Amino acid sequence: MKTIIVSSDVFAAIWKAHREGDETEDAILRRVFKLPPAPSPATPIGGRMGGFYDERSGTHFAEGMRIFRVYKGRKHEAIAERDRWFVPSTGKSYHSLNKLSQSVNPSGTENAWLTWKYTDEDGKDHFIDEKRRDPAHNILSRRPE
Repeated sequence: MKTIIVSSDVFAAIWKAHREGDETEDAILRRVFKLPPAPSPATPIGGRMGGFYDERSGTHFAEGMRIFRVYKGRKHEAIAERDRWFVPSTGKSYHSLNKLSQSVNPSGTENAWLTWKYTDEDGKDHFIDEKRRDPAHNILSRRPE
């Protein structure tokens, strides 16, 4: 992989070109430029584990996992990417769930674990707090085998 530097507006434009199945900028640009899909990486990209890792709770969100919330009738979405939460609609990223929530509701003090949701494989929505409480996603609650 190579790193390229682009402005925020170009980065946002890349994500505006996003379609279902595009999980990374590389996938979006491969589709736009009609290139074949890249082979799956053997190791996770970004962060210590790929995706986003919340140190306080010990919870890991896989690279590319999408979360969302509705605030004042508007849906907001973020993607776990390279140890940050990336917001495709703005091109900005945040290093914590609290900073992500403040970007949506700057004047509010709220529990991000109870405002952001994810959609499971069956299409059912869940609060991300369920990930924090699930030992499969929570590094700190795993018991040694």
